[in-house]
Amino acid sequence: MAPRGLKQLLQKSAPGRFCRGKIQGFRAVDADGKYQGPTLSGITKKLTERLYSKGEISMTGGGGWVPAAWRGADGGRRRGSAVDHQVSRLAAMGKQARQNASKYKFTSLAFAALEQAGLEPLMGQRVVISKQLGIATACDVVCYSKDRNALVVVELKTGFAGDRTRAAVHQRKTQKMKSPCSTALDSTLHRHLAQLTATRHMLASETTLRAALKSKFEISTIEGALLYVCDADMQFHSLPDWWSRRGKALIAALA
Repeated sequence: MAPRGLKQLLQKSAPGRFCRGKIQGFRAVDADGKYQGPTLSGITKKLTERLYSKGEISMTGGGGWVPAAWRGADGGRRRGSAVDHQVSRLAAMGKQARQNASKYKFTSLAFAALEQAGLEPLMGQRVVISKQLGIATACDVVCYSKDRNALVVVELKTGFAGDRTRAAVHQRKTQKMKSPCSTALDSTLHRHLAQLTATRHMLASETTLRAALKSKFEISTIEGALLYVCDADMQFHSLPDWWSRRGKALIAALA
């Protein structure tokens, strides 16, 4: 079990929320939960503009049977959004409540994979922001590792079957990413690791949270993990040190 009060600390310390309305997006909030300042830029488009190459990635292979409700040109996106929403809602519940809840197949597989990895979900869609740089995003799931007494930011990806290491191709040439990741091939796996790197770094940059984690729970480590769940397979990738070391430079490149 995670230490008592850890989940509440993560929830109450969140520096922003997703604002729904005429203009949707992440916004900072004050101590009373009131919105402050303008809508911040999400990192997904920023990554595409500033880090990814112009190449296209072929995700051939994988396949597998897909339920009728998720078929069609937009089926993968709809399925992914539904699973993300459900995982976020169930992450803050206790283990017994999650087990008893009605779940999609991918949701069940995701929580089973987290348990196998020794990770206890604490909350989903925990917002992280940089008001100075004007960007924001949300951690898919924040977990606790009892073995390492560490927080783990988990990036969840559904439906990405096939060869995730295949590099993007532009004008018949394999492509690499832009600085500060210019030695990495521009592949599906690396794009998702870059997204995880940015998200994890923004959480780890919350100095007030880090101080509270250290003083109250003796937690000094915030890790990252990438979880793939699809009909063909499941893969769990711990965030390599190579990516973690580029967190600060990567965030600066997106601003």
